[in-house]
Amino acid sequence: MPAPITRRTAFTSAGLAMLGSSLAAETKVTSSNDHRLNVRDFGAKADQTTDDTAAFQSAMDAAHAAGGGSVFVPPGMYRLNGTLIIRRNVTLEGIFTAPPTIPWTAESLGKGAPNGSVLLTFAGKGDANATPFIQLDYNSTLKGIAVFHPEQTDTNPPIAYPWTISSLLSGADNCSLIDVLLVNPYQAVDFGGRHTGRHFIRNLNGAPLHRGLFIDHCLDVGRVENVHFWPFWGATGAAAEYRRKHGKAFIIGRTDWQHLTNCFCIDYETGFQFIACTSPVAAYQGGGNAHITGGGADGCNRAVHVVEMQGHSGARFTNSQIYGDIIVEPTNNAPLTLSACGLFGSMWAANGIGLARIEGGGKVSLTDCHIHCLDPRNTIRTLIHAKAGRLQVRGCDFIDGALPREHILLDEGVMSANISDNTSRTPFTVSNKAKGKTVVRDNLSES
Repeated sequence: MPAPITRRTAFTSAGLAMLGSSLAAETKVTSSNDHRLNVRDFGAKADQTTDDTAAFQSAMDAAHAAGGGSVFVPPGMYRLNGTLIIRRNVTLEGIFTAPPTIPWTAESLGKGAPNGSVLLTFAGKGDANATPFIQLDYNSTLKGIAVFHPEQTDTNPPIAYPWTISSLLSGADNCSLIDVLLVNPYQAVDFGGRHTGRHFIRNLNGAPLHRGLFIDHCLDVGRVENVHFWPFWGATGAAAEYRRKHGKAFIIGRTDWQHLTNCFCIDYETGFQFIACTSPVAAYQGGGNAHITGGGADGCNRAVHVVEMQGHSGARFTNSQIYGDIIVEPTNNAPLTLSACGLFGSMWAANGIGLARIEGGGKVSLTDCHIHCLDPRNTIRTLIHAKAGRLQVRGCDFIDGALPREHILLDEGVMSANISDNTSRTPFTVSNKAKGKTVVRDNLSES
């Protein structure tokens, strides 16, 4: 086949000269629109005493007025008594290229540590429903920033604060969080109180006390990567006690094709919760569908709590680690799949569950999982209790301990069940009271 000579004639000396001129012109245009402003130039002091709210907002307003750009936050600790709006097409950017996870306290901050772009927020103290500290407009980004609530202490019951970060109160799409640390928020990120389509979160660390990440009102694909909710702040004391009784790490409402990759939480009352949309608007009605890959809910009372999901799709956990109760409520009619996961049983057995309680009309599938109850407080005999709905348990390995277990209990309300090709260390037991069609076969016991 002849070489496409005519397409290559541009790469002559004359052609390269023309290309160079074109690139130079393009570079000039790009450079003229590269707005990189500095909050210090707008009066920010970073002395932990002066209120720098107006300086930050003025810098972001100026970047927006110039057509968009980046507002740089040099290393320092900036006191902000008020709230901020990151304007359309604007990035508020600090120096962190990954979220740090060091144990910050008010005392350490007073001594000048750490060395980074740190926002000290005092806004909305005592009011969980006040205006969020930082709101993101369309196409806006928060990047390389740490946020600390100096008046929140781990030795006392938590002080209520509004959401630390949210989309604009009227709604905004394409909001992004990158390389962000939220040290001790009462409520971390609200991408659900209003429409937040095509949101993007990558590398978010934090120790939220009441709510972690809330996603809802999303009619276009949302992407969340590398979120780590871990109590490096408030590991003990009154704050920890509150989090274990009331804290929810991930709350997923109406969202279409939601992707969560490498998202982890530990020591919460609820790890992953799936709920119906909180909006009365008809277009948003129903639950969401989500794919959680490489996720983890460790040491949670309810590791996975399904209230309602999108009926035709539901949620799928793949290659995830789940330590805590798996509860599917009667209100759910959507599928829940756990594939190639490690399931470690109830944490406290506070809900009378060994591993899972299943109700509703949806199908719950456990495939190629390994199941091992770790907590010695978990003395519930039945591991998987299907009270209704549809159940599939295939190819799973039950790593039984010294306590005798009833592996699966099928109640009368079960519409169908396929229990097959599983292995166990002790005699495999299925108590079958289902009135629907069931298959129980080829389960291997090693004893």
